[in-house]
Amino acid sequence: MSKRQNRGNPRGQSNNSGNNLRDVYSRGNPRNGQSNQRRNKQNNSGNEPEVFYCPELSLVLPKKYHTQPKEDIIQVDGSLLEGGGQILRISSALSCILAQPISISKIRACRPKPGLSAQHLSGLKLVAVACEGDLQGAAIRSTEVTLNPGCVRSGEFSVDTKTAGSVCLLLQTILPCLLFAPSTSTLFLKGGTDADFAPPIDYFRFTFLQYAKLFGIKVSVDRVLRGFFPKGCGEVALNVQPLKYLTPITITERGQITSISVCVYICGTLPSSLAERCLHTAQNMVQRRFSETKVPVKTNLVRDEESFGNGWGLRIIAETSLGCVLTSTGNGNPKITPEKLASETTEQLIKDIDEGGCVDCHMQDQLIIFMGLARGVSRVRTGPLTLHTKTAIHLVEKLTSAQFSVTKVEDCNLGEQSYIVECKGVGVENVYLAEQAEFQSV
Repeated sequence: MSKRQNRGNPRGQSNNSGNNLRDVYSRGNPRNGQSNQRRNKQNNSGNEPEVFYCPELSLVLPKKYHTQPKEDIIQVDGSLLEGGGQILRISSALSCILAQPISISKIRACRPKPGLSAQHLSGLKLVAVACEGDLQGAAIRSTEVTLNPGCVRSGEFSVDTKTAGSVCLLLQTILPCLLFAPSTSTLFLKGGTDADFAPPIDYFRFTFLQYAKLFGIKVSVDRVLRGFFPKGCGEVALNVQPLKYLTPITITERGQITSISVCVYICGTLPSSLAERCLHTAQNMVQRRFSETKVPVKTNLVRDEESFGNGWGLRIIAETSLGCVLTSTGNGNPKITPEKLASETTEQLIKDIDEGGCVDCHMQDQLIIFMGLARGVSRVRTGPLTLHTKTAIHLVEKLTSAQFSVTKVEDCNLGEQSYIVECKGVGVENVYLAEQAEFQSV
């Protein structure tokens, strides 16, 4: 078992204003595309992502945790395997948690637009602020950055990507870090809540958090204002509670599919007929697929007024008798018909179910970092490993001493292709909570 080695300045010493974050950063509440004047005044300062921090001043870190910076810098190849933003998210989070300096090169080298986008830059800046770290090379389209982390700290954090960059990808970056902070942290994230090539906020709320709580993770989502491409302007407010250590998980038996819910939401001035066509197609496909087992199918069409601008989307969630949740989502856009969106989203869920995994293809890679940090051995049954999952395993093994193994399940039912991903975690401990009694006497 290892302890998170902290260093840097004592808690409570900050160059930031001590004013409450709500006085610094306006969250606003525009509806159906109507802007908030006060918020727009704050957004006209440029296109560079903004990160604000208000410290919690009640905690001082004992001197015994003021360790010297590590001299060795781990080099990370940003073009390896998946070769995208996931490498930045996992590497920066582990750097923060383990107080390990890193240098990431060839960032998104094989992408059409190599280097950092606004969303990636926002995530790196947020991690650097959260650990009082020194971040070098942080600029749009930069292909190399260096992070020299300090102490993980709690407080109120706010990020404005100034684009439709995914707030859920920001959450993937910062959430592991704040689990090892001294106390509860509040996040205000602004950008795209329902972005392409990223999990939508509903996936985070209704699927990710169901598995996260098995590790002992406690997150409460207090507010969601949907934001879409190209303007973004969506907002999410949530609280993250720290924990002493992550509990290992075992999810190797899925059980029977007991229910499937199909929900279409539509926002702004878009006609409800788009959602109705999508809902009808998805419902019919699901009912045909599960007609023999007579799985109940629930449907819901939501006209969501908590949004900025126009947008719509679909989520299909399958729940099982042993508590597993498999989800498929899709975002509507002018280039795809409602029927095609429904078809592609439904087919993906059916594929995940048929492969026999306990998690869907988008969940498996999101569990890897928590398995690597947990105290003990975790086991998860998945479908065929995605490239994102393989990348996550590679990075966690490179930056920690966690040990992963992947074994094909031999007694699969006909047509299934499932695997057991096993990890012996490093057992990182939150030193703040481990010495809580001592902190209180300081």
